[in-house]
Amino acid sequence: MGSEQSGAAAEDRRRRWPVDASSCRSAPIETAWAYLLDVRKVASCVPGGSLTEVVDDHTYDGKIEIRLGPIAVSYRGRVTLQNIDADGHRLEIKAQGVESRGRGGASSTTTAELTPSDAGTSVVMSSDLQVSGVVAQFGRSGIMQEVAQRLTQRFGSCVEQQLKAAATAG
Repeated sequence: MGSEQSGAAAEDRRRRWPVDASSCRSAPIETAWAYLLDVRKVASCVPGGSLTEVVDDHTYDGKIEIRLGPIAVSYRGRVTLQNIDADGHRLEIKAQGVESRGRGGASSTTTAELTPSDAGTSVVMSSDLQVSGVVAQFGRSGIMQEVAQRLTQRFGSCVEQQLKAAATAG
């Protein structure tokens, strides 16, 4: 019985969700690819997020605050771009952070792939999000999945606006 309880407690402290999104951007693929590699621009579109330090060309530190139902949680952590395939317009984004207050954490691995489309560029992003700590309990009610999808939609809208503004200015 003790191991069942400790297993249940571990489940409460760590949860995993897939978060997938696909969209079409009006920008040509090379413009969208260059944008995706410019982490400063991308970070400005992450709802509640900010870039705090550029460690090197592929590693960045930052922070993010999100609302989950009745609580707000802040994380500080590191984002790394890896497995960059410029010819295939594909990359992997790894993020890992810890709660600013509390003992929880969050990590994600996101694969982004861009392909040309009639409207400009098709973008497919597939993420595996994992959280631990008190925030993990929000997964039971679906709040975490809902928040992740909403943040992904807001991020995509911001990226589209920035790409349109760049096309108009350039």
